[in-house]
Amino acid sequence: MEEIDKTRMLVNYNLWANKRLLTWLKANEQKLLIKECLSSFSNILNTVDHILDGQIFYYCVLKEQPLERLWGNTLEEILKGLIEQSEIFVDYVKSQKSLNEFRSLKMKAIEGTFTQSELIQHCMNHSTFHRGQIITMGHQLGLTKAPSTDMLYFFIQRNKLR
Repeated sequence: MEEIDKTRMLVNYNLWANKRLLTWLKANEQKLLIKECLSSFSNILNTVDHILDGQIFYYCVLKEQPLERLWGNTLEEILKGLIEQSEIFVDYVKSQKSLNEFRSLKMKAIEGTFTQSELIQHCMNHSTFHRGQIITMGHQLGLTKAPSTDMLYFFIQRNKLR
């Protein structure tokens, strides 16, 4: 499998996992999404917002454009924004013939030049990490029936559709 095909699969997995996670969150009491719990962020909504911000940031780096957030900060806008930004990543990767062009990145702790593919892999891994935190936070708050967002489960679901 070519690198670009692996990256296409990865952004499709990210969209699928985000949809499953947000469907689960929407099925629970919305007030629990802003209830404080122990984690990197104070509540589930702030963690979802952080995933969204990460995806926006890396997309803007890929596009070599200024940081622009298209969604507001309400619960509905954040949840909608995460799905739409995930779809934007899918469309971006679909539109590329190669992801080997380099992009410069400069942040507080990270500075360097990376291929587009490397940046996308990092961003999708970042989203996966925080989805796991959200599941754990949900368990702390008594949410049940969390969906599996494991990549192997994505492959199983994808293969059923073939």
